[in-house]
Amino acid sequence: MNSVDMANNLIFRAKHLQEFTITVNVTEDFRFNGVVPFDMNIANGVITAKVYGIDFEEALSTFQNYIESCK
Repeated sequence: MNSVDMANNLIFRAKHLQEFTITVNVTEDFRFNGVVPFDMNIANGVITAKVYGIDFEEALSTFQNYIESCK
């Protein structure tokens, strides 16, 4: 990938990023490890996070990767 392709990809992502709200159930023993990169709330065993992505699948994948890294 050359610099022009990289710049075009970056511009495309900047123009098309959307914010998605993801909610997942969490166990009582769940603990964060490090910096939380999302606007996130935990209440009554449910995490609600606002995650940016091009589409919902990308946002969900980003969130799942973060949750896996906390284990």
